[in-house]
Amino acid sequence: MADIYVFIGPPGVGKGTLGEMFCEETKAVHVSTGDLLRQEMAAGTELGNKVKGIIAEGGLVSDDIVAEMVEGRLQKDDIVAKGCLLDGFPRTVPQAEALRDILKRTGHKMAAVVSIEADQQMLITRLTARRMCTNKECGAIFNVVAMPPKTEGICDKCGAKLYQRSDDTKEAALHRLDVYAKQTAPLIDFYKKEGKLIRSTSRDLPAEANYANLKAALKA
Repeated sequence: MADIYVFIGPPGVGKGTLGEMFCEETKAVHVSTGDLLRQEMAAGTELGNKVKGIIAEGGLVSDDIVAEMVEGRLQKDDIVAKGCLLDGFPRTVPQAEALRDILKRTGHKMAAVVSIEADQQMLITRLTARRMCTNKECGAIFNVVAMPPKTEGICDKCGAKLYQRSDDTKEAALHRLDVYAKQTAPLIDFYKKEGKLIRSTSRDLPAEANYANLKAALKA
């Protein structure tokens, strides 16, 4: 069986971008638990219908259901051949314990858990810098720090006004970082004890430079 990788890190640290670069280079399969949920619901499977009912009632999908989906996905031929990068699982220590059992049952092994770390002020800047086009047909996204519009507050593509989403404010950013610290950061100690933890630092640099840091950490 092929290796499994997990990237963990706070919101705004760049996990998504770095994960895409990693999968493109290594050919590992990118497995998003959010995508798995949507695929199960769209396919109308027994599990998908159960998830649809839970969401319709405003409930949260349990760890057991997510773990069941992940276990099924890890047994597909593409992951058996190429391995994968898990996105969105595990988020908590109980989920990490469930994943450890899944790997034993499926014959996969955990290659590495990369903790991507960054200065909090940089994270807040990243999380509050996004601006969205009010024209839904356009849907352009800008970053006032890294990719600002040519005219402040105006979309380059269609000329409509830009706006800041309510979850992109400083207060929302601080809340998201606090939730991460309480729920997901304990995974760092968990995987350190497991001997699987690798640390990488994300800085205010181009994505390619941060990816080079991540690769160096994996090879160390």
